[in-house]
Amino acid sequence: MARAVHPVFSALTREAMARADTADFDGVPFRVVRADYLAAIALSVGRAKDFARVVSLLESGSVTREALAALAQKHELTAAYQKFVARFLDE
Repeated sequence: MARAVHPVFSALTREAMARADTADFDGVPFRVVRADYLAAIALSVGRAKDFARVVSLLESGSVTREALAALAQKHELTAAYQKFVARFLDE
């Protein structure tokens, strides 16, 4: 069986893969990255469509602002998080 390749390019994505859940579809196991990590990765990329994804994850309740802020702080994305909040969440 071929070894799975993980798209790890930073400490954030490495941690996201390490904490990913395992699911099964018709007997085929696969890894699912948690929503809070998806939001933090999108925040780190910083494109308009990534910010839209973060907003959607927050609005759906899949991610809390607190969880995203904690990951942002842990992975040196605090400035990006603060800019995101000021631009998209603060009224």
